[in-house]
Amino acid sequence: MATGPTFREADVAAAVALALAASKDPAQPAADVGRSPVKYAQLSHDFRASAWRHLNEDGDLPQASSKAWGMVAETIKAVSARHGGIIHAHRSIWHVLRELSNLAGESGDIDTANWLRNSFGVARTLHSNFYEDEADAGDVIAGLLLCEELSDRLYELFWPDRATGETGLDNEG
Repeated sequence: MATGPTFREADVAAAVALALAASKDPAQPAADVGRSPVKYAQLSHDFRASAWRHLNEDGDLPQASSKAWGMVAETIKAVSARHGGIIHAHRSIWHVLRELSNLAGESGDIDTANWLRNSFGVARTLHSNFYEDEADAGDVIAGLLLCEELSDRLYELFWPDRATGETGLDNEG
């Protein structure tokens, strides 16, 4: 996938703020202590490794699916927190992704905007698979690979210094 546009910090922060307002997810200063972008990025990294572990070591497809979703959700939380928005409500994950996708579309990169939304749809399907256990190994592997790409792409587009490792976190799965 092509690198795509880069976004001004203020534009990403505005998109995050708009998403959190739309999902009625206000700041909660007392609850937000310790919710740093780096913490969420580390959780995303941990979920990535755990997804593969569940898949390869015990073949637990629902757990691997859940961890793939967790990787994407924590990536979105990391990007949101990086730009001043702490996500408290599950629905806010979707709202933030939608606004980031809209930002890509407004920049003229419709392909990236659509890809972000469609890839997130796959992540949501994997989240559902945790409860329904309908996907086979091929579905979960394909979904996990796409979730990894989505996570990497979100960092690349909306937290570029994280994507290049300048935050001190390892960006490899």
